[in-house]
Amino acid sequence: MDNKPVIGVAWFNKNDWEEWKKISEDKIEDDYDDWLAQVIIYKSQLEDEGFIVKQVTITPANFKIWCKENNKKSDTASRSEYVTDLLIKAHT
Repeated sequence: MDNKPVIGVAWFNKNDWEEWKKISEDKIEDDYDDWLAQVIIYKSQLEDEGFIVKQVTITPANFKIWCKENNKKSDTASRSEYVTDLLIKAHT
């Protein structure tokens, strides 16, 4: 049994990128490919640190609903919290 800690990383579909840019209240890369390159590096760094990294694909529509229901901003911190919520729900 692997006892490595699990961490979720928000994963976006390219066709949703323009909508993510519209709804994000914090800075997000202008170009999807730039974002993808950065998140791949981040994922690799986490794995090198001993984490099991789960890519969690999220959509703008579902995220907006979650933000409204939980009184959250549409930002990086909320995306991370949303991904964590989804991982917990998937494993309980």
